[in-house]
Amino acid sequence: MKRTILFAALLLFVGNPLCMKAQESASTKDAVMVLDRHVLSLDSCVQMALRCNKSVQAAHHQANKYSYTREALRANFFPNIKLTVADVYSTIDGSSTVNMSTPVAQFTAQQLHDAVPFLVRETFQRRIAEQLAAKLEPLDPDIDFKAKNIFSAALTLEQPIYAGGKIVAAHRMGKIGEEMAAKGEQLSREEIVVAVYEGYQLLVKAKEMKMVADRYDSLLTQLSNDVSSAVKHGMASHNDELKVKVKKNDAELKVRQAENGIRLARMNLCQLVGLPLTAVIDVEAADDADFVASLGMETSTAECLVENRTDYQILDLKRQLAEQKVNLERAEFMPQLGLLVQGGVIDGIELVGNKLFNHKPFLNIGAVLSVPIFHACEGRNKIRAAKEEAEQERMEQQNYVEKMNLELQQHANEVDEAVLEMTMHKRNLEQCEENLRISRKSYEVGMEPLSDLLTAQLMWQQSYAELVEARYQVKIKMTRWRKAAGQISF
Repeated sequence: MKRTILFAALLLFVGNPLCMKAQESASTKDAVMVLDRHVLSLDSCVQMALRCNKSVQAAHHQANKYSYTREALRANFFPNIKLTVADVYSTIDGSSTVNMSTPVAQFTAQQLHDAVPFLVRETFQRRIAEQLAAKLEPLDPDIDFKAKNIFSAALTLEQPIYAGGKIVAAHRMGKIGEEMAAKGEQLSREEIVVAVYEGYQLLVKAKEMKMVADRYDSLLTQLSNDVSSAVKHGMASHNDELKVKVKKNDAELKVRQAENGIRLARMNLCQLVGLPLTAVIDVEAADDADFVASLGMETSTAECLVENRTDYQILDLKRQLAEQKVNLERAEFMPQLGLLVQGGVIDGIELVGNKLFNHKPFLNIGAVLSVPIFHACEGRNKIRAAKEEAEQERMEQQNYVEKMNLELQQHANEVDEAVLEMTMHKRNLEQCEENLRISRKSYEVGMEPLSDLLTAQLMWQQSYAELVEARYQVKIKMTRWRKAAGQISF
């Protein structure tokens, strides 16, 4: 009954929402699995961490942002169609006198000159035109105008025909940016996977350290009982009993330290996978038989795997982006040609009591050509600056590749040394176990003092703990090598 109540309470506690609402059901499902089996596998920890980690979610949103940006840049290949509607009321009005007398007088004088040129010469023609204009001037009409309400609606189509390659270069840069954002998201996932691997193995190590401490404490408990019984029968001194109790106290401290280590490692793993820090979880200890056998074969190909690294691919995309920037700068100083088509209606403006534009339709078609000629060599210097930036990115990429090869070889050496160290600790443990067996038998028959047996037990405990630490270091260093070699999978 108590076990059922505890199970229900833990189910309610671990099932609290920790991730986004869209991820809540999956995380709760994993938490229920933890409470049902009391065990988490490495794969389930990785999947839970990838769903709940905030940095991965932020990188995913950034990738979506660049994807939408690329789609926005792709729109520049298509016509831009927009509707413009304007309705303006104006109080502008007035009157203007139209000068009709002067052109009429000049036309009449010209006609007289053409009809009888021998009578109306040019000198008389000008005089006749001036006198006739003066007589007709009072007849010039006054035209009244009013603006009032002016309405216009226009549908405009703009289509770039040639932009010097600017649109193509911008679209390629957007596509490269989208790929970089996707690689950034993948890099965030890889870092989370490595952190989960290390946190998982830390909990495995803490559990094994607890097992070593318990076995050491059990040995000293048995020895303490044997020495206490021997003291009662006068076969051992009280000093021997005190020596064993001192070692027993030290063993109890190691057990407490191991328990605290498990608690901290469990909290660390819970934080990585998105569970409450107080959640009760356990992990599976992986089978190391095939793992160690494959280490040498995997690390022997280290120099060939740099191109698989996500950060290398990001650096290569940065170089490509800098190269496209050169094309973009060059396009800014190339001829620009575009097509403009505009159609609509206009209404308003009264002239002599009548509307000048009475819902009159109109159509405008034109082409716009812009050719930069000279601006103090601005374009040439900007292109040169972009080329220098592209060359800088290329040199940085080469430098980083060299560093990555060095890092890869360093991790390969660390794995090799860690495997050798683990093998040596295995041998040491076998020797310490044999030494402890012989020492215990010798002590039981009175051929060895108690201090030698206590030393043999301590050496066995230390050798076992060193082997556990060596196994942990092999797995951690191998995980880091795989990240450096671009072999992290999820």
